[in-house]
Formats: sequence, C-alpha cells, structure tokens
Amino acid sequence: MNILCVGNSFAVDAATYVHQIAESIGEDINIHVLYIPGCPINLHWKNYLSKDKAYEFYVNGDKTPLMYCDIFEGLEYKKYDYVTFQQRSGDSGDASTFFPELTLLMDNLREHTKGKYLLHKTWSYAKCFSHDKYGHNPMNQKAMDIDIENAYIQASKQSGIKYIIPSGEAIKLARQIYGDDLNRDGYHLNERGRTLIGILWVMYFTRKKNLLLDNFSPSGYTYDEVTSPVEKKEIPELIRIAKEALKNNKGYNLHG
Repeated sequence: MNILCVGNSFAVDAATYVHQIAESIGEDINIHVLYIPGCPINLHWKNYLSKDKAYEFYVNGDKTPLMYCDIFEGLEYKKYDYVTFQQRSGDSGDASTFFPELTLLMDNLREHTKGKYLLHKTWSYAKCFSHDKYGHNPMNQKAMDIDIENAYIQASKQSGIKYIIPSGEAIKLARQIYGDDLNRDGYHLNERGRTLIGILWVMYFTRKKNLLLDNFSPSGYTYDEVTSPVEKKEIPELIRIAKEALKNNKGYNLHG
C-alpha cells in the first residue's frame, strides 16, 4: 500500500512511525509526505500551478534525496492507493480556508493519481500554546477541538471526500489520560503523540481493530538526539486510545 500526504509538519508527525508499525505486524505500508513547514492548502494549489520546487519529500519517516522537489515529482514517485489532505494547524478550525483550493487540487491531481482521497483531521494545540482566536496560557483547547471537528465535517461534505482520519480525536482522548504531554513544543507531537497517531493510521488503513505490537520498537526518526522513544509498556494503552478514536468517529466515515 502506498500513501501520499499533501501536507506539512503535522503530516510528518503522523507519518513518522506508520511504516515501522505496519512492518512489525507483517503489513506493507509505504507513506510519503510532500512537506513545507506550516503549508496551507492554498499554497499547495499555488505550487501546483507554478511547479515550484518547494517541497522536502519524506518516505517512511525519513527525508529522501528527492528534495527540493515540486508537487509533480512527489505524485510520480509511486502509484498511490491513497492521497491525504489537511489544512495548516492555525486554520484547521475554519472550513472556509479549505476552499476553493481543495477542490481545485482534487480535480487537477486526478490527472496524476487514481488514489482515493482522504482528509487528515489534525489536533488542537496544547493549552500552554497561543492562538489569535483561542487565547494564550491557557488557550481554549476545547473550543479549538470543536472547531476542528466541525470544520473537517464541513470540508468533507463540501469536497465530497467521505473519509476522515481522526488524528485529532486520538490526541484529544490521550490528553484525558496523559494530560497535555503529547506535544514537544505546544503544537508538534512528541514521541508518545507520534507513536499514537502511527498506530491509529495503521489501524485505519489495515482495518485491524487489534494490533499485536510486541515486535515494534520505534527507532531512528526522533526529532532530536536526546528524546527517548515510547516504552513498550505504553503501547497497549495507545492501541486502546486509537481504537476508541476510530469508534467515536464511526469507523471510517465521519458524516454517514
């Protein structure tokens, strides 16, 4: 299975451990990210039109020699089964920021891929972070969660993309257990958060409700040189949270 994420750093966070987790249970998932820091959907569309070589390209959690590349080089790298889209985090709670560029991208990318389109619903910021709309220290995390959920449902209906990966739901549930200890800087995920979302994506794409991850030990792709990977004893709880997130979002189709 080949997945392409037309995204930003939140896509990199989500994708980091997907291949490793899938490989540990005998599944072959190769995940690719067209990455620009903080990239909104309208900039992806501008880059499509300009063919700007603005992207770093990640494959299975690691940067590749294919950088800097344009969006077409990423599209042509593999034959993709799925293509995901997401809004940049600061605009993720506002459905109006998705359009019209999302539908323009969808229509034009069809010339280059037959992959099924999905939306990647991202997560709210940690309470210690700041946002013009939601305040600062503490920011209104609950309001941001609600706005993100509503925005992605609206974007799903308006774009016709039926399927949504509920990463934001998983982070929201995990915060009930771990507190706000899922982010490394207030908005990007730490190793616990990255591992949780990797598990969620593997569950999502394999449709396996129960994962046996005895052979999974995250390695190689931490965001710095001193951060420890998630301990094995945490994995069953992360699996439980990912499973609940999928259940809360009606499995794979958020709006019926």
